[in-house]
Amino acid sequence: MKSIVTLNDIERMKDALRVSLPDVKSSHRVEALARGLGWTTNASMRAALAAAPAETSPDEGTFLDYLRVHSFDAPGGTLLRAFAQAGLRRVMDLAPELSGFGYRVERDRGETPEEAEARFLENRAQMLGEHGIDEFIRAAEFLSKFGRRKSMNRKRSSYGLKHDAERETGDYVANGMLIATALALGFSAGRTHVGSPNAYFNISSG
Repeated sequence: MKSIVTLNDIERMKDALRVSLPDVKSSHRVEALARGLGWTTNASMRAALAAAPAETSPDEGTFLDYLRVHSFDAPGGTLLRAFAQAGLRRVMDLAPELSGFGYRVERDRGETPEEAEARFLENRAQMLGEHGIDEFIRAAEFLSKFGRRKSMNRKRSSYGLKHDAERETGDYVANGMLIATALALGFSAGRTHVGSPNAYFNISSG
């Protein structure tokens, strides 16, 4: 999974690793994080990202090896999940109308504005849950094989691509999680039409 990383993303990854690896010394967590993202030290990572965001991908093996050398163990996938969560949080900040369902749509008949807002916020909060992160990772695995093009590809919407991702990965991917992942990976997105929860992307045909 290759994605743009910012200093703010690093802070969010540090928070996630603090929760998932509470017994690992803080200094070892951040140094393992830096190496797992392709830098030689935490200081060099922060200096590079202070200058500009960088595109990188998590190297789980390097991350785990650093921890093992310093007598700490961590479950496989720890860095990947922290990386995915940080990317998802960044996208959610940039796209406040996006939830797991997709882009916000008009409320159902018989539903009050308050009920519609509560439903939207609940759906949005679920994006950051364990299942949401799993879906994000599956969607990234699928979307990573596509390139970017200059114009929007209107042959395939997020709803169609989500089904393609499900067939390829063998598990569920929500429409909104597919959109969020595409944005995190650097694709542009636009609603298929006014009021639609679905999106088109500037994605190659594969």
